[in-house]
Amino acid sequence: MKVKTIIYSSLLVWGLGMAGCTQEEMDNGEPVNTILRISPYVEGGLEKGRLIEENGHLSFSQGDSLALIVMPERGWPQQYESGYIQTASFDGTEWKADFESQFQYGADAAWAPITALSWLSDDNSFDIYAYTPNVKQMVQWPMYYHTVHLDQREEKNFYGSDFMMGKTTSSRTGAPVSIPMKHRLSMLSVKLQGMEHVDWKVVTMSISAQPLYGANLMYDEAFAEYDGEKILQAYKQDENLFSLILPPQYLTEKEIILSLDDGTKRIIKVTLEMQMGTSYVVTVDASDKKELEVVTVNPIPWDETVVIQGGEQVADKVYNTGDVIVYQRMRTENPVTMVVTGDGYTADDLLEGGLFERRAREALDFLFTVEPYKTYRDYFNVYIIPALSKEKGADNHSTGVQKDTYFNSGWRDDYSDMGANENTVSTFLETYCPDIVNGSVTVDDVPVCLLVNDSRYGGICWSWSSGKAYTIVPTTEGLWQYSSDEELGVSIGDWKNTFLHEYGGHAFGRLADEYFTEESGKTYYENYYSSHYWEYPMGLNVTADVNGETDVVYWKHMIGDSRFPKVDFYEGGATYEFGIWRSEAISAMDDNRRYFNAISRQIIVENIMRKAKETFDFEEFCAKDVDFDELRDGRSRVSYPSMVNVRKAPRKNPSPILVD
Repeated sequence: MKVKTIIYSSLLVWGLGMAGCTQEEMDNGEPVNTILRISPYVEGGLEKGRLIEENGHLSFSQGDSLALIVMPERGWPQQYESGYIQTASFDGTEWKADFESQFQYGADAAWAPITALSWLSDDNSFDIYAYTPNVKQMVQWPMYYHTVHLDQREEKNFYGSDFMMGKTTSSRTGAPVSIPMKHRLSMLSVKLQGMEHVDWKVVTMSISAQPLYGANLMYDEAFAEYDGEKILQAYKQDENLFSLILPPQYLTEKEIILSLDDGTKRIIKVTLEMQMGTSYVVTVDASDKKELEVVTVNPIPWDETVVIQGGEQVADKVYNTGDVIVYQRMRTENPVTMVVTGDGYTADDLLEGGLFERRAREALDFLFTVEPYKTYRDYFNVYIIPALSKEKGADNHSTGVQKDTYFNSGWRDDYSDMGANENTVSTFLETYCPDIVNGSVTVDDVPVCLLVNDSRYGGICWSWSSGKAYTIVPTTEGLWQYSSDEELGVSIGDWKNTFLHEYGGHAFGRLADEYFTEESGKTYYENYYSSHYWEYPMGLNVTADVNGETDVVYWKHMIGDSRFPKVDFYEGGATYEFGIWRSEAISAMDDNRRYFNAISRQIIVENIMRKAKETFDFEEFCAKDVDFDELRDGRSRVSYPSMVNVRKAPRKNPSPILVD
């Protein structure tokens, strides 16, 4: 997979699709999105950790293949139904479908040619698992077994041993689906130094190790199958650099044999506990001439750049300010446009496939798993646009620490006084957003999120009566507990949940907060919510008058409708314990869960239709609506490896700053 430039491409096929089709429409035989398009990328960039010396990159190249397992979200495959495994190959420009098969038990897999990848069933939400290489292997779900090449002296066998897998959840869409791929084996490299002092050269390197591995696709794990050691031959990357790809395993006083050009051999011993997704660089000093000395053994995550030979670093593609990464582009006329940029990211964070791009994709992938964004995804043009800062982080208005960043974002330690340079944000959009540049939309039409490279807690939205909005979402470290009501479901998440609340809820949805502090006594004394009457209304998900006399009750048509059994009046919202009412007991605008309540979903869809210049129809909305809260309705309690590392969120983020 060695090419000169990184290529992000998707499977391009001819086909007609319709956005947001319902089950009834599919049963009636109307056109739906049946074509699955993919945009696989490797977290951290495929070029990372490869120990290559030239100014090139490693990426998918002509002839590479990918296997996909597509099934309904949280489902389990019917073992013998055809099409559960589909394969695609890269022709150097685009991904093209190849074959499909079924899961096999003790029999040779039968592979049938296909002309396009497809969504497997009539469901609307899917889990997609992907792996490469060796795609035509027997899979006994969820297990995959294979072996690395014993002789990796040839480049194709070395790179052909690099097992990667990934998983994503996506709604049925005509947009290319991003699939993050991760290296899931280990790499062992021996780097020789001091060779100018000896009169011999190393010809080959070998080691006795376990070549067989298993991978659990559901749990994103790969491990060595201890089925007997074999002799493995290493790939010679240059005169003094040898590498092997191995399953993760224990190497105890293991002999690495270096065969010399004079017919003799030299042996070095290593003890390693090899971990999945890690490269181990053994630096050996040969200057003694008689004995080889192991100088260092460095474990390096596979997604980090490796520096080799006299401090010269592998040259990586670095994004510049204003470069446009197309997450998806679905419409040329009347686009519904989103932009994600960042602040506090320096050049090393803006590598192609690096920290900034990875976080932006994670945030957007998360957003489009939540209704109604999941169902209406095909309306959106979404762009990731980097901004280069001179320093990492953001200003701290409590300590006075200033950071030289592109948007000059900052806030206090109590999460207040949070903002950025609004003029810079607007100018950035006008200059670099493709849909604004071509005149399709204006700055007022495009909410933008600043993902801030700062670990402090926080999040805010600035919103204008004209529709303009920007959010600040720090990529806060760790997991947070946002609520504690067992009856409603305990919400636990991370900064992506904040992104959902601030960007999906406030900035695009124009929703008000629905949280308040119990026993605070905080009371709203006005008889209307002023931003309800803006040119582009804000906060229609709350009301100051349940009778609808002095203020809008935007959800009164849902009360008593059997399709919306959760909808009623609940006092408390917009940070007030009294005097403000919301429509449901809990939602994303309260504790950041992956659930917008019914009226919020309607408001978001109305905004989509308004921007797309289409007419909103309530009955059509109802037909497509998915009213499901995984924490409350599913009685689900999202489990994490350890609750020890889950912290209680310090307090709710400040309410949006409303600018009339």
